[in-house]
This record gives sequence, C-alpha cells and structure tokens, in this order.
Amino acid sequence: MKAKERLPIRLETRAGAVALALMMAGGIIGPLRFVLNKIAVEGGVPPFAFAFWPMLFAGILLLLVALLRGETPSLKITYLRAYLSVGIFALGAPMAVLTFLADKLPQGLISMVVILAPTMTYLFAILLRVDRLRALSSAGMAVGIGGILVIVLPDVSLPERAMVWWLLLALLAPVLLGLGNVLTVLVRPSMMPPTVLAAGMLLTAAALLVPIMALSGQFYLFDGEAPGVNWNFLYATLLNAVFYVSFLEVIRLAGPVFFSQINYLAVAAGFGWGMILFGERYSLYVWGGTALMAASVLLLTLSATAGGGAKK
Repeated sequence: MKAKERLPIRLETRAGAVALALMMAGGIIGPLRFVLNKIAVEGGVPPFAFAFWPMLFAGILLLLVALLRGETPSLKITYLRAYLSVGIFALGAPMAVLTFLADKLPQGLISMVVILAPTMTYLFAILLRVDRLRALSSAGMAVGIGGILVIVLPDVSLPERAMVWWLLLALLAPVLLGLGNVLTVLVRPSMMPPTVLAAGMLLTAAALLVPIMALSGQFYLFDGEAPGVNWNFLYATLLNAVFYVSFLEVIRLAGPVFFSQINYLAVAAGFGWGMILFGERYSLYVWGGTALMAASVLLLTLSATAGGGAKK
C-alpha cells in the first residue's frame, strides 16, 4: 500500500483549529479512562467487565449515530478486516491489559507507559515495511526505552518493589497499540467514515472480551454494592465514543504526526489526574523517565516531519 500523501505545510484554517481543539481535548480527557477504571474496580466491578460494557455501549451508540447520518456500515471483507484489526490490536487487547492493571499500579504510571506507543508504532512500521529506518527515529526509540529503564531499574521509583512486574506487563499495551496503528494503515479503506470505523472497532473489541470474561468469571450485571459505582459505565461509554471518533477525525484532518502530540498532553494529564483525584506522588526517577519518553516522542515527530510524514 502506498504511503499516505504528505499534508500541505499549512492546514486549512478551520480544519486546523478543529484538529487542534480535538487533539487537546483528547489528551486531557483520555487518561480519565484509567481513572474510571480505577474507581470502578475499587468499587467492586470486575476489571474485564468494566472494559467490556462501555465498549459495547459506545459501539452501539456510534452505530446508531452512523445510521442516522446515512453511513451504513459495510460487511465487505475489506471493512470486516479493518474492524477486526483495529478493534483487537488498537483497542481491545491493550485496553484489557490496562484495565486488568487498574488496581495494581498508580494511575499516573498506567497513563505514562502509553507514551511509548509512537516508538512501538515506528518499530512495527519498519518491520512491516510501512516506513524506513532513520537515524533520528532510531534515537527516539532508544531514548524512550531509556526512559522506561530509568523508572524500572531503581526500586525507589515505584511505591512497592513488587510493582515492577506489573509495570513490565503494562508495557505490553504500547506494543499492541503500535502494531494496531500500523495495521490500520494497511487495512483501513480510504473512504471509511470515522464514525463507522469507531463503531466497528468498539464492537469488535467488546466481542473479544466476552470469552475473556467467561474464562475469568468476571461477568457483571450492574449489581455493584458501592453507591453510584454503575454511573462509571455511563461516563466511560460517553468517553469512549467521543475519544475514538475524535482520534479518527484528527487523523483525517491533520495526519498522524500532528496527532502524536497528544502523548505529551496525555502523560501530563495522567499524572495530574492521579495527583488531584488519588493524592499520588512520584519520585524524581519517574519524572526523569517521563521526560525521556516525551523527548522520544519529540524525536520521532521531528524525524517523521523531515522524512515526508509519519505513517499511522
């Protein structure tokens, strides 16, 4: 498949303003998914159930919106392949990992590891020959890995020493996201509306979690004992619907290089939400590692810009 054509240097003013607003909003509200996970799990909701129901509800909601807009989802093999690839690798599998870890790691650390997704995206882009190896991008990957090592290696960087194993498991999420990003470039039909793709990926991800819930015995029928815990399902549903449509729309308007800047906001907002809502505090090792990962994303963005546009 041919690489996506490079966008003009100056985006059309209105489209650029919309893309910027959506990107900033997504970066701020995105980490709230992990906040809701933490609150719901601590309120007695099984982790996989809380991942499943908001995905299912958001997928149904977006499907209805698409039908009302006259955007009938296609069941052609090319569309089904896009739903499955994006739904499993870019949403279902990584969200299952992060949801499982919701009560095992501090909120800020869970948000922080997602910043490695651009690094993993570039790695898989090279392996699948969607992109080529560049010195600046390679440096960005090395700096990002260095950021993780700064956090993992010193025991004092985590509240409890045993958390290092949970953090290593959390790193599976950006690996899956990176693979999902590259597969999206390879399998997404060019004219697929973002609402249709978002609905398809959410419903596919929800279907993926059904056997996981069955095997783990984590079915939940909204009978939680904690007061108000079920309201988190509504909040997560709306958040999923807004976030994933915004994500696809920013990609359409401004391209993946522009969207990758959301990682700066997401990490900062993740730590901020953790500090504000849960009173979390972090060592200098954590802040230093986060700074290195932010530098990693910056290097990858500069490399993609210089090399003719990133590929998602």
